[in-house]
Amino acid sequence: MSSSSVVHPEVSIILPCRNEEDALGKCIRDIQNIVSNESMSAEIIVSDSSTDRSPEIAKNAGVHLIKHDKDGYGNAYLEGFAFAQGEYIFCADADGTYDFKEIPRFINELKSGADLVIGNRFEGTIEKNAMPWAHQFIGNPLLSYILRLFFGSSVQDAHCGMRAIKKDVLPQLSLQTTGMEFASEMIIKAIKKQITIKELPVNYNKRIGVSKLRTLTDGWRHMRFMLLYS
Repeated sequence: MSSSSVVHPEVSIILPCRNEEDALGKCIRDIQNIVSNESMSAEIIVSDSSTDRSPEIAKNAGVHLIKHDKDGYGNAYLEGFAFAQGEYIFCADADGTYDFKEIPRFINELKSGADLVIGNRFEGTIEKNAMPWAHQFIGNPLLSYILRLFFGSSVQDAHCGMRAIKKDVLPQLSLQTTGMEFASEMIIKAIKKQITIKELPVNYNKRIGVSKLRTLTDGWRHMRFMLLYS
């Protein structure tokens, strides 16, 4: 089914986007192919704060464009969640790092009883140079370990950008953070609310275009949030 013609979609697919003109078109086409091949009732939402051609690409592709121009990963998702009509929400970055063929598997896990499904890149295949060495072997494992230690979680990859969640669970989480720490906030609040979390192995590819990640700043935002919330 076309992502723009579904009146009451079962699934909302949200792509946070900030200057991803090199990858966005391919990501949308890949998702549209999956939606069509799987006969999914789905809408595609691009939550955008770009200054490049990304909004034009989204419009030409016939998907829903939310042009909010707010800085921050969390803001992109908060704006997308407010617009989403689907019973299930799937989230992934618009930079070519994730394989959208995983969408049906994530949604099926929600239908099978999970409330929040998170990808685990460390159980999948990480393409060479897809993740900086310091992130792959120090930053991500360390922050995920601290989250497990502080909050009694079993989540191995707390910062994976591929996730799915039941829409009716979102109000329970009261998500508020606007930056990269949004990824930690979602998991921590899900743990505290005793919401069922499931991890699935996913592959991780080298991104298309320039990374927006600020290693020290974003790492500290995650750490500060965990310290405050613990």
